[in-house]
Amino acid sequence: MSGAPILATLLREALPGVPVLDLGLPAGRIFPWWPGARCGVADPAALAPAEMALLRRFRQGPAGLPVFGLDRAADAALLAGAPGALGGAAAPLLVLQGGIPDHLAPLLAAGAMLLQGGQTDTMPTPPGPERGRIMLLCGSVSRIERWDLLLPIDEIELVFTRLHVAAQRLAVVLGGAGRWQVGGRMAMARLASLGMLATGAEQVPPLSVPGGALPHDLPDLAEADALRFGASRRLRLLLGALPARPAWLRLRLHGLDPERPPALFLDGRMLPAQLRQEGASQVLEAPVRLRPDLAAVAGLALPEGAAPGLVLLGLEIGT
Repeated sequence: MSGAPILATLLREALPGVPVLDLGLPAGRIFPWWPGARCGVADPAALAPAEMALLRRFRQGPAGLPVFGLDRAADAALLAGAPGALGGAAAPLLVLQGGIPDHLAPLLAAGAMLLQGGQTDTMPTPPGPERGRIMLLCGSVSRIERWDLLLPIDEIELVFTRLHVAAQRLAVVLGGAGRWQVGGRMAMARLASLGMLATGAEQVPPLSVPGGALPHDLPDLAEADALRFGASRRLRLLLGALPARPAWLRLRLHGLDPERPPALFLDGRMLPAQLRQEGASQVLEAPVRLRPDLAAVAGLALPEGAAPGLVLLGLEIGT
């Protein structure tokens, strides 16, 4: 079970308005559940050439930002710790799976918060201002994932309280308290812990992302909430690493010709998709089984003769 969907949902409640940079690619487990979060690579040199070539195709948001770590010019302002470089005035949240690469030190020295996956007790202290720690335990009682949230000491109690309230609320939404163990405590001013663990079957919040927030490879820029195909007939979307479970992948579209439905792909394999009308839009959907260790790539291909003007309104993954 992946605890990342629960973790991202809780943190979005506790840290509203905080810009996020998820440096977990070629997996990337937080950004799918945090629309607007920028995705990136902590160690580009570790990528295989084919992975790097694929990831370089993707752009995010109305500014058309590339995957962080793969474009020196686009990364310069962010690496310099410039305020607002991630699109918000607040200090950013960096998401890392493991140690801190040297080139990220300026961001942390400028006050960035840090979310680290795995056992972080033996890792070096991040540069910059002194930080406290909230240990976050997510997943299930049989398989616990640990993440550590490092942030200014004077913010620990407030963020911990918000996380605790959000966890209790989410437990009710996802089936009631009997399906979850939720608890936490403040050990001291600089240290707290919080757990949200499923007691039985996996419970994952449904995923719904506006089209404009999805990393894509269209030549034109995204709008705030949508992706317009223009003259393009093919599209790829970087979904991130998602929980390995049977699910439905759904693309919500506008302007689709039902006589010429597109082909839907996942990681290069064509899916048995079906098309249905839903109000003024169309939904193209197919059953999938996702993998939790590598970012999935969804693809859409329009047939010859398809009329221009197709718009991707959003993507959903659910039961």
